[in-house]
Amino acid sequence: MTGIRQVARVMFASSLFALLAAGIGAIPATSAGASAKTITIGASLPLTGPLGGLGADQEIGYKAEVNDVNRAGGLEIGRTKYKINLKIMNNASTATTASNQARALVTRDGAIALLGGATPTISVPQADVATLLHVPFVTTNNPDDAFGSANPRGWKYAWDMFFKEQTQAKVVAKWANVCSSNKKVALFTDTEKDGIFERPLYEAAAKSNGDSVVGTYTFPPPTTTFASFITSAKAAGAQIVIGQMLPTAGIALVKQMKSLGFHPDVVILTKAANAENWWKGLGSLATGSGMELTWSPAARYSGTAKILKTWGKKLSVDTLASAVPDFGAAQVLFHAITKAGTTNAAKVNAAIAKTNGKFAVGHVKFSKNHTAVTPYRVGQWVHGKVLQVYPPAPGVKTECPMPGLK
Repeated sequence: MTGIRQVARVMFASSLFALLAAGIGAIPATSAGASAKTITIGASLPLTGPLGGLGADQEIGYKAEVNDVNRAGGLEIGRTKYKINLKIMNNASTATTASNQARALVTRDGAIALLGGATPTISVPQADVATLLHVPFVTTNNPDDAFGSANPRGWKYAWDMFFKEQTQAKVVAKWANVCSSNKKVALFTDTEKDGIFERPLYEAAAKSNGDSVVGTYTFPPPTTTFASFITSAKAAGAQIVIGQMLPTAGIALVKQMKSLGFHPDVVILTKAANAENWWKGLGSLATGSGMELTWSPAARYSGTAKILKTWGKKLSVDTLASAVPDFGAAQVLFHAITKAGTTNAAKVNAAIAKTNGKFAVGHVKFSKNHTAVTPYRVGQWVHGKVLQVYPPAPGVKTECPMPGLK
């Protein structure tokens, strides 16, 4: 991912120089994207490509909050209400495109602020653009430390709200031991920034639970052939499989595990299993597999009842688990704009920094590295639906060993 980011930054820097030379680079308080009582908010999302499932869920969440605001008459800025024009572009899961689109949304379409795409691969290049153009950028679906450390100088205009990687590793390891007494772990992680960051944390969490990591397998995206790794893990007697990878890789891994006769008790492939295309790609093979829940109706956060009664009626928990955090990110941004009482970028950014309240994803308060910690849970795929299994939810029991591979 580092190479991609470097190319994106070089391309962006040359384009930015020309823009700055023409006097472009700051967003006026009202004229750009705020005429005729309308403001434009931009979002470049991975609607297709390897991250397509996550991007589609993000679009649902962002649009839901924009629709809520517009139905209520618009966003109050000062003493005037402005309708929100949400401009969404498809970056096709490509970092360079995400960077270029973020720039275009601001300089061409007049976006006064940006909402981010999924994973550091997409969001970090966008955050670089927001920082250079001095435009507020709020995102989610990026583990906090991976995002916070991506800019050694510290983010100025970019903000992320998601879980901490240490919490992810600890919760995943604890749930894995609910389903297996084997204590032998095979770890599959790609070389995306979050995979690199998470790998030693998974190892440490397994060790703290008394587990033994009998196989550590790393690979660059978009790898989808895992036969040698699977053969090794099977020979080592692993019955717990933990992974961090793209959805396309995760689907391929599970299919190959089945075909090669590797039937572990527990499989949880974070990021890979977090969207509806997981079940579409695997069908019954996915039964019993774990997924990370960054939102769950069992948590009963602010607005949960309303979400379930409105747009949540048409969506399953796996989709909501990805969409609601984005709904919350839009809530945070719009709340800050109202608090600032202006579309002035610096004032909106200062208002985001002061965020301290309850939103759809729980309590949000940003730390010095511009991240806000949201809770982490584990869900389990059962007959095409996802149920929260850790921490245990009332009336729900983990199905194990994993039925789909047995």
